[in-house]
Amino acid sequence: LVHAAVVGVGWILGGTDNLGGLIGVWLLAFSALLLVWVMLRTIYAVWRLRHRIEGSVRPPRGLATLVGRPVPAPDGVRERLHVEWREGLTADLTTPARHDCRLPVVVYVHGGGWTSGDPQRQARDLYHELALAGWAVLAIRYPLAPHVGVEHQVEVVRAAVRWTRADLAEHGVEATHVVLAGGSAGAHLASTAALTAEHPSERVEACVALYGIFDMANRNRTRAPWGIIPNTVMQATVAQAPNRYRDLSPLDRITDSSPPFLVVHGTRDTLVPVGEAEQFVAALREANRPVEFVPVVGAQHAFDALSSPTTRATAAVIRTWLHRRVATGAAPRT
Repeated sequence: LVHAAVVGVGWILGGTDNLGGLIGVWLLAFSALLLVWVMLRTIYAVWRLRHRIEGSVRPPRGLATLVGRPVPAPDGVRERLHVEWREGLTADLTTPARHDCRLPVVVYVHGGGWTSGDPQRQARDLYHELALAGWAVLAIRYPLAPHVGVEHQVEVVRAAVRWTRADLAEHGVEATHVVLAGGSAGAHLASTAALTAEHPSERVEACVALYGIFDMANRNRTRAPWGIIPNTVMQATVAQAPNRYRDLSPLDRITDSSPPFLVVHGTRDTLVPVGEAEQFVAALREANRPVEFVPVVGAQHAFDALSSPTTRATAAVIRTWLHRRVATGAAPRT
C-alpha cells in the first residue's frame, strides 16, 4: 500500500514529466510487485508446511516456524558458562535451578564443520527443555580442525564423558546416567565416540544425533562433495586414507553392543540430505540395535540454531525419548 501510494502521488504531482522521475516511479512500482511476490511465496511455504502428511515432527502453524527467535533461559533453569573441564577447554552447564546433586547428564557436542562453532549457537531449546525435566546438559567446547585431527576430536569427546562421570560432581552434579548428543559435525563426533568407547567410563547409555554426518567417505553420494573434508578436516582423500575414513565413519563402527540411538533430521536439509540419516538408521536396524528415527518435516540443516516452535517441539520429542530409554529417576513432563 505504501508503495502504491508513492507511485500514485508521484504520478499526480508530475513525477513522470522527466525521464528521471519516470524511471523512479517505475522502480517503485517494480519493488511493490517484488514485495507482493515475496509475501505470496512465504504464504505458500507456510501452507505447504501445514499440509505435510509424513509421520514425523510437524512445525506448528504460523510464520514463527520459519524464523527462529533467540530466547534467554526460562525460569527454573540455571546456566553456568565456560566451566573449565579440561586445561584450555570449557563447557556450558545447564541444570534445573534447584536440584539434587544426582542428575542424568547429556554431554552435547556442537557442530560447525569440525572447524568452528560454539555451544551457545545450537540447541538452546533442547538444553532448556531437558533442564526443566530434571536433566543436566554439559555442552562442551573442543579443539578444532585443522589444528587437530578428527581422531583427536573424538578422543576429546570420550574424555568429556570420562570427566562427566568422575569430576562433574565438583560443580554440583553427580551423573547418574550419561548420554551423548550433538548436531551436524557434533553429531558425527558424538556418534563416533559412542560407537567406539572401550572403557566402561567412556560408554554412554544412549546417543542423540541431530542432522549428522555418518559416512565420511560419502560412498552412496547422499550429499554433495565437500572439499572441506579431504582438504581441511581429514587432510587426505579417501583413496589416500581409506582406513581412516572407515574408522571415523559411524556407519562402519556399528557393533552388537552399540548403544541406543535417536536420529533426528530435517526433511529439507540441503547441506546433509536426509538420506544420510536414513542410511545410518537402516544400518543400525540391520544390526538389530535400538534406534528411532525422527524426520522433522520441512526443516533445514541446523534448524535448532534459533528458538522456534519447531525446535521446541523437537526438543520435547528428544526429552520424551530419553525418559523412556534411560532410567532417569525424574518424572517426565506431560
